[in-house]
Amino acid sequence: MQMIHGELMSYWGYDFDMASDGLEAVELAKKNNGKYDFCLMDVEMPKMNGIEATKVIRSTVKYFPILAFTSNDAYKEACYDVGMDDFAEKTCTPDDLFSRINKLSVNLFKFIVKPNGFYITEMMPMDQQHAQELRKLKSQGLVKLRLDGPDNREVITHKNVPNKISHDFNILKYSMTEFLNRDPERPTLVDLYRGSKNCIIETFVDDESYQEQLEAEDEKMDAYLTKHYKSDEE
Repeated sequence: MQMIHGELMSYWGYDFDMASDGLEAVELAKKNNGKYDFCLMDVEMPKMNGIEATKVIRSTVKYFPILAFTSNDAYKEACYDVGMDDFAEKTCTPDDLFSRINKLSVNLFKFIVKPNGFYITEMMPMDQQHAQELRKLKSQGLVKLRLDGPDNREVITHKNVPNKISHDFNILKYSMTEFLNRDPERPTLVDLYRGSKNCIIETFVDDESYQEQLEAEDEKMDAYLTKHYKSDEE
């Protein structure tokens, strides 16, 4: 089964570590300080089972998503109780497994200004609640973007806006780009400037104008599918 999963992860384009038992899974998590996009956790492992391993991981390293994988549905409640994020039975198809992994793997985007340019980085969720918030946005085709500045302003944007920013600044060489903050409680039009720590100006958008701008932006977003998250100067 390990060999099959390794082949699947390689086929899907993931770099991965493979643990033979629960103790090794804990040691890998500690060694890498939880810097994994996700973990496929076999519940029935030797030396330390997946439930006990997850309990140790959740109390010792940074949060990362853990997907329980077992042939026994009776473990479901215990898996959720120790902090696993999802539960899959071993009879699930590769397509279903990939779908679950893709759903679990979410990040917060951060736009950072540097003296010689900028870059956009992807940050792991802080905890399980934060991850659930980002997953809900992902299901709606949205992401959360943190903008460099005194208050680290966070906005909700179309999933391709980070690519639009990099395209406008790197390819078109604009000094400013514009996009919608789709926060339902505070929709705004965001002007983002390339080279300033005080890099944003937000303008409130009324309901009628917001809907028009939303539809117009949606029509354009398919043009921004390519990542180019570092400025050319770096």
